[in-house]
Amino acid sequence: HGERIPVLHLLASLALVAATLIGARRFGVRRVALPACVPLLLSMAGPLQWVLVSGLAPAPIIGLLAAIQVERGREFGQIIALASVPGLALALMLMMTIGGAGEQRQELSDQIQESLSSMGAQVPDAEQLQQVIDLMLQLFPGMAYLSMLFVAVVGYRIASSVSAAINMSLPVPTPMRQWRLWDEMIWGLVGSLGLLLVFDGGPRTLAANVLLVIVALYVVQGLALVRYALWRLGVQRFLELVIYALLMFTSGISFVILGMLGLMDTWFDWRRLGPAQSDESADDDEQQ
Repeated sequence: HGERIPVLHLLASLALVAATLIGARRFGVRRVALPACVPLLLSMAGPLQWVLVSGLAPAPIIGLLAAIQVERGREFGQIIALASVPGLALALMLMMTIGGAGEQRQELSDQIQESLSSMGAQVPDAEQLQQVIDLMLQLFPGMAYLSMLFVAVVGYRIASSVSAAINMSLPVPTPMRQWRLWDEMIWGLVGSLGLLLVFDGGPRTLAANVLLVIVALYVVQGLALVRYALWRLGVQRFLELVIYALLMFTSGISFVILGMLGLMDTWFDWRRLGPAQSDESADDDEQQ
């Protein structure tokens, strides 16, 4: 049952994002705003803080922010970027509070050792395990933001599919094969690497989490390149799923390769999706 709880939290978060977005579009943002804030207000109470960390509390706010951006006529990328602000707030909160309580780290270490022993797995050295736990705790804010970003993207896509069935208009989500990170994000990569090399303590933790998020986004861009190549080649869906499964089973090397592909696409723009190429294509269409 414990293994099912994170999955249930994820499904509930996706449903809350989609329901809030559709409700705000149908009944108006003002009518939905207060109910959307209720889970967040409840999560401020001590016994219910797990609702905040699990993603259930920010989910309605994500849907509400997405609805506001839709009303303002924003594009899909801008909608998702602004809708993920609750994830950013959650990451900053975790960065300030998850810190250094030694008792919590030791308790977590003991729990992991007991879990490994119960599964019959080899228990690592206590010092090595503590290092892994420290790294996980340092990067947990970035992982929390990525999970909220995932909830925003998938929740919006669910709402878009439902809205089409009930004759409601939402900006069409960008197809995976056409998704491309903003070129300016390269400066976030450079800046986080610089902070990671120069500073220590809090700034170093911040830089590590920013780097984690940006690298993950470039990996997704690399995956979008793979999706685009398979689409251009007309690869059958079954074979495409096999390729994705291979990428998952070789996640270590695949993560590096996809990240490098996504980063290089910033300069080479193999799919010709950049602003300059888009303007040239529009000019050609007008001349024709």
